[in-house]
Amino acid sequence: MARGTTLLMLAFIGTTLFLFTCTRGSMPAIQEISEWVEENGYQWSEGPDEIRTNQGFFNYIDGAAQPIIDLGWKRSIFGSLEKETSRLRLTIHEMANPRAATALFGQSAFRGTQPVAVGERGMYWDRGPFSKGIIFQNKNVFCELIAEKQVGRATLLVLASSLASLTE
Repeated sequence: MARGTTLLMLAFIGTTLFLFTCTRGSMPAIQEISEWVEENGYQWSEGPDEIRTNQGFFNYIDGAAQPIIDLGWKRSIFGSLEKETSRLRLTIHEMANPRAATALFGQSAFRGTQPVAVGERGMYWDRGPFSKGIIFQNKNVFCELIAEKQVGRATLLVLASSLASLTE
């Protein structure tokens, strides 16, 4: 009887852990992101840089990391992508849980953004040819894709949507 109860409890714990890991988003590995970059015809012009320590993160973004760390930051990937005349800056943050990623999304959204259907929640902004981008949150992952050179809204939406599919 005790052995049967123990096996039942182990099965329950295993199922719970499996369901937890399946419902949680995950940040793609650099290799997956690099494949995504190439599939979309871009090349890395800077990076990719993966940051896994609080001090490394703090140093990488010139001391401005503390509010993000306080929300539950785990790791980040940064880089710039180029293709012909377009240039994009990519930032991906893996947070401790979806609530932390949602909080970071809320802090990053600003006036003049428009909701877009990317990830669980997304925003687009356009302030001219060199100031537009998309931020989105999908489970515990927060992404930012910013156009540094001429890139259209449709292109940004397609790229952000395909990037979001990597975080599911």
